[in-house]
Amino acid sequence: MKTILKSFCLLIVCTAVFSACHKDLDIPYDNALSVSNMWQDASDLEQSVPGIYKRLQAYFSDSECNVFYFGETRVGDYMWGPSLESKVQDNFKIACRHNLLTPSNTIGWSGLYSTIDQANAVIAHAAECKAPQDRLDWALSQAYFARAFCYFHAARVWGEVPLNLKPVESTTQEECYPKQKSIPEIYKQVETDLIDNCKPDKLGGEKYFGTPAAYYTLLADYALWMYTTRDGGSKYLDMAEQAINKAKNYNNVLADYAKVFDRTNKKNNEIIFSLALSASSTGGYQIFFCQPSNLIAAAYRNKPVPISSTQWWSYSEGFVNILKDSEKKGDTRVATNLGYGPYSAASDHHEITWCNKLTGDMSKSPVVQDNDLIYYRYGYLVMLEAEMLYYKKDYTGANRALNVIAKRAYGKDNYYTSTAPSDVLDNIVNEYFLEFPAEGMIWWALIRTGKIWSMVPNSEIPEQTFETMRAKNPNILLWPIPQSSLNRNSNLHQIQGWS
Repeated sequence: MKTILKSFCLLIVCTAVFSACHKDLDIPYDNALSVSNMWQDASDLEQSVPGIYKRLQAYFSDSECNVFYFGETRVGDYMWGPSLESKVQDNFKIACRHNLLTPSNTIGWSGLYSTIDQANAVIAHAAECKAPQDRLDWALSQAYFARAFCYFHAARVWGEVPLNLKPVESTTQEECYPKQKSIPEIYKQVETDLIDNCKPDKLGGEKYFGTPAAYYTLLADYALWMYTTRDGGSKYLDMAEQAINKAKNYNNVLADYAKVFDRTNKKNNEIIFSLALSASSTGGYQIFFCQPSNLIAAAYRNKPVPISSTQWWSYSEGFVNILKDSEKKGDTRVATNLGYGPYSAASDHHEITWCNKLTGDMSKSPVVQDNDLIYYRYGYLVMLEAEMLYYKKDYTGANRALNVIAKRAYGKDNYYTSTAPSDVLDNIVNEYFLEFPAEGMIWWALIRTGKIWSMVPNSEIPEQTFETMRAKNPNILLWPIPQSSLNRNSNLHQIQGWS
């Protein structure tokens, strides 16, 4: 009973604290609250770490605040367009389409900082718990891993962000109205948490938490980002290579592609890091790939067309054709990534298309979005290896890695053979598009490879590439800080170019 009561009190206090910093880190508490007296024994420690990932899951399962929006939608019309049936599209999330991406309608960061604050609380108070050393090391390593993951995300999305390293426990703390730090300072903290603070061998093997494989994949991701976008130099290529090799010691399995996303096989061998969703959880962005039932012929609702309300997101017609062309070449992934057929409720039963990945439980109508949120899988690690070897000018090695992915897709050995540098890079980028649609990885790959600058985010203005837009906004690849956050916290400033 004592443990239950104490846990309940801890939940109440933590909820009050985190709700206070959930409003974009700019609204002070009604009362000064402290959780420091709650960190007393090992049970407190064991309960605090799942809270980190619960907050991360809550943030990324929001329908408009997730890795898909941040990591893919801004690719624009090359991938995304009005659905062929309902003719709607969530256009304002696409970069500068009719200049609709503005501080007034952009996505916030409050849930991310709620996660960071929980990690900071573990870091600050874990030592006060009467826990065995191995559990203390586990909790601290989980907190540092999660904090690094969050700040790496924040730096790539917004650039200059607040750098809170202490839990918010008092209205007098500067963390209540934080100032932004420079981009180098944010990345330095990510590196410090990964290299100096987190102990990967203490993380454990639970895929819904940080694991050694997840740690080394994040480190490789970070290292390649620093090399390609921050002029980090060859030390980051070496860091990436070492991290990739270590990650492969823990996870080196490609599952059947369709089974990677099977809701009945959530912890398959390819998954490195994911966040749990269930029927009782709040679904994510996948729901907006589903079709409205009235526009689909009754016989095909959830058989095979996933049914919900308005379909806000659909592949562009051009990308549908790219996927179909790849299917003609034997690409077995297309059946998972693309659904299509003459399923319209209209009299002509014209063809419907949708993203067929992560569709949820279709035994229910509307579908239940109980797919896990997948962030790292072995297929991505292989692609990072192909990139890394390309940057090292080992084009044969890059093909060798790329052909691991191609073998699963096409069932052929040595699918890619050309070692011409331009061909290798084009093939890497092409495989990102075919392997990862709707997973939130493609945007970052385009930036790393430099291919983003030639992308046309709005086909109605063919000359409007990201390169041409950079002349007006040097930070065109970042997101603007929400105007609501700026209004509440005078210590914040808008990212240069988005004012």
